[in-house]
Amino acid sequence: MIFILLCILVNTGIILLFRLFPKFGIDSFQAIVANYFVAAFLGFQIAPQQFSLGFIMQQPWVLYAMVLGMLFVSLFYLISVTTVVFGVSVASVANKMSIVIPVTLAVYLYHETLSPVQIAGIVLAMIAVVMVSYKKSNQSVKITTQWHYLLPVILFIGCGGIDALINYLQRTFTGNQISNEYILSTAFMFAAIGGTFSFLSLLIMKKTIWHTKSIITGLVLGIPNFFSMFLVMKSLESNFLNASTFFPVNNMSIVVLGTIISIIAFKEKLSKLNTAGIFLSIFAIVLIALI
Repeated sequence: MIFILLCILVNTGIILLFRLFPKFGIDSFQAIVANYFVAAFLGFQIAPQQFSLGFIMQQPWVLYAMVLGMLFVSLFYLISVTTVVFGVSVASVANKMSIVIPVTLAVYLYHETLSPVQIAGIVLAMIAVVMVSYKKSNQSVKITTQWHYLLPVILFIGCGGIDALINYLQRTFTGNQISNEYILSTAFMFAAIGGTFSFLSLLIMKKTIWHTKSIITGLVLGIPNFFSMFLVMKSLESNFLNASTFFPVNNMSIVVLGTIISIIAFKEKLSKLNTAGIFLSIFAIVLIALI
């Protein structure tokens, strides 16, 4: 239970930090790339196994870690592009509704069972995400090329894929010989490598400039970011909730807590639809986790 609560708190905190980035002139992409170096270093320091690149490259899970690392970097970029093209609401809904993917795979691959009440709760949770995320905006959709129409779909699949892949790695490979920290740190290492190549390419093409403040911020961000993913794996390992119930509860709790803190800290105003969505979210969490 403690891992799940900490997971919700840390992930909510990171989301709120990102909200502060524009206010302080932080380049999010540079901060994200820098954060992976610290996240990887921290994880390898905590892991009981000693870091060895040769050992890592011989492991059966190394390709999965590579894919996970690339997803970490690329999906952040896609979230930012989707936000620019379609607005915050579409990006948020596509992200959070992706819980359908890990839940479906957990039921199909790992034979987890869901009661009719829990299924109803998951459906209500997805409806609640739309209600909480909906914001009226004067921003028009900026479709400039045909592939932009695929952005929400790619984001939906990618975010769900991350959750499903983390669940698979935790179930299949972590144990006495390989720890959660080691596999996650390897994924972060590949994310750092991939992000660095992307950043250097942008520098060479003069599409961005070096921003020291953003790099320093990213290095600090690496600490909570490591624990945000680590706590997901520890929550799954604890078996307090199985994967098919953990992911909906986790995602919806982050949405609700983040919204409540935004109201208090950022004076965010909610519509009646947003407010109803919060109450529906809480009800859905009760159906999924407690009944």
